[in-house]
Amino acid sequence: MSTTRTIADQGRRAAGRLAARVGSAVGVLAAVLASAAATHPDADPLLVLPAALALGALGALAVGWPRTHRFVAPATGVVSLISLTATAIWSTGPPRTGGSWPLLHTATLMILIALVCRWSPVAHAAVAGALTVLAVALLAVPITGVTLSTRWESVASCAFWSLTALAGAAAGGYLRWLDARRLRAVRHARRAQRLQLATDLHDFVAHDVSAMVIQAQAAQVLLRTDPEEVARVLRRIESDGTHALASMDSTIRVLRELEDGAAGSRTTMPGVTDLPELVRRYAGSGTGPIELRMDPGLDASLHRQADTTVYRVVVESLTNTRRHAVPGAAVTVTLRRCPGGISLTVEDQASPAGRAHRESGGRWDARDPADRRHSGVGLAGLAERVETLGGTFTAGPLPPAGWQVCARFPAGVAEPAS
Repeated sequence: MSTTRTIADQGRRAAGRLAARVGSAVGVLAAVLASAAATHPDADPLLVLPAALALGALGALAVGWPRTHRFVAPATGVVSLISLTATAIWSTGPPRTGGSWPLLHTATLMILIALVCRWSPVAHAAVAGALTVLAVALLAVPITGVTLSTRWESVASCAFWSLTALAGAAAGGYLRWLDARRLRAVRHARRAQRLQLATDLHDFVAHDVSAMVIQAQAAQVLLRTDPEEVARVLRRIESDGTHALASMDSTIRVLRELEDGAAGSRTTMPGVTDLPELVRRYAGSGTGPIELRMDPGLDASLHRQADTTVYRVVVESLTNTRRHAVPGAAVTVTLRRCPGGISLTVEDQASPAGRAHRESGGRWDARDPADRRHSGVGLAGLAERVETLGGTFTAGPLPPAGWQVCARFPAGVAEPAS
């Protein structure tokens, strides 16, 4: 019952708004026509009727807007044809001026052609626009009093008067161009957001999947010797898999929001405050020891973009450590204030046993840290992110058998230390 009453109320409000718009349009048209009739009561019907018809068409389009924008081109074309015919017939009579009606007619056609160039399809706009320009140009005859028999004078007058229609067309075309540019900007922004989400998927899901692969390899080794440890490894794999699925679900949800026109930025991205949990999960995967060193209060002082960038640098660095470093390499993540800004370093260093294994030609010998320069686009993407914030990014081997990633951010990315 309440739903029916709500629908009825909405219908009454819509009908009231329509009635108000119709009343306003009729009032304006009546006032304009009455003023023109009072100014020239003896005007020729060949000038009065086309002008009144053009005003009526404009009023009808205004009343039903925006649903009537598809009818702008046909209505304008018909009005222009009638105007051309009436003006041509009127010009066959003796030379005389037409009073204010042609001026009113010109102003109305100028508005109509602007609407045509703004809203109609290009083909329809070209046809209706050409007819309107001709109709407005021919209105120079009753306005100036020239006759079509005086060829050059009439051509010059019509060409000059057609500039009013061209000005209306230019205004409508400019608004159309602005709208097209806005749509292109929206498409570009959505494409950039999709690329951003693809990067997110690489940064976060690849980290979890690499951890699952390493732990699955460890479980194969421990399968026959330590079943209890295998069970713990499987639980960690389950946890990492659940986290990866959650990241994928979040990405897909944001993509759907983008398709629906919602803002994808509402999804919270991980930041520096999530680094302890990230380090805990890395340590729990059994990859190697890891230590996080961070100045107190720095996790809450970074601006949002720098906050997420720091997290991405750490995630990518830990993922590369899993994939390329000697097993058991010790990792140190350091985030501190430094002279001139913020410094982030992620270092991994192989243990003496790991170095000896690699130097003796073990299975990890092909995974020299220098190979990380060519491991993918992750480091290049991180460098671009850091440089966008005005910082610097470096990555390279760390003697004797390690790798270092260093990102330095300007002081403006964080609130001043209290």
